Amino acid sequence: MLSKISKALQDGKFSGDVYLSLDEIEIKDDELILTIQATYEDDDEILQLWKVTCTDFKSHKLNVDFFEEFDVLDEHIFLWEYNNSSADLFIKGHSNDINQVIGELFCTHSNIVNGQLPLEQYLNINHNNKDIVGLLKQGEGLFSKGPVNLIKVHGKVLSGHGYKTSIIEFSTKERTKYKIFTFGESFVVAKDFQAFRVL
Repeated sequence: MLSKISKALQDGKFSGDVYLSLDEIEIKDDELILTIQATYEDDDEILQLWKVTCTDFKSHKLNVDFFEEFDVLDEHIFLWEYNNSSADLFIKGHSNDINQVIGELFCTHSNIVNGQLPLEQYLNINHNNKDIVGLLKQGEGLFSKGPVNLIKVHGKVLSGHGYKTSIIEFSTKERTKYKIFTFGESFVVAKDFQAFRVL
């Protein structure tokens, strides 16, 4: 895995601090191939060059800034969508203070996801309900859908404001869990990561 890069950098005989950066991106079918180079901060000389193959990749955010730390994690907020069971939340009822409901929903959701995933991503917003106000004023139907642990939080908030809620769960069929490769401000979600040194 990526421990090869760490070991090579630790064992390397360098005359100063080494910086890593993303040099190239290539997509082949369901594989994302990242080329990562090791250089000195103010020098273009490439000390090491690595290819990281991300198999069956899903989501990613890639940044070309220098980074020093990287990791592959089995647990992360961005993995909930792929590794957790999903669920649909249905509601029935009305609230006398929709603004209070919205405020609590946004705050509770943001706390659970450390501000990294927007609430709107999970709401049943469509041509009938253009925003969360319309969704709550409608008073019945599908409210949100997504990872079950997150949808249960939405349900708890709405129940606390007098809405009747029901949740339908759908278990994940994936046998192999997804992982996340984090490096600097970047990340890739995929099933496997393999590193190969090319220089």
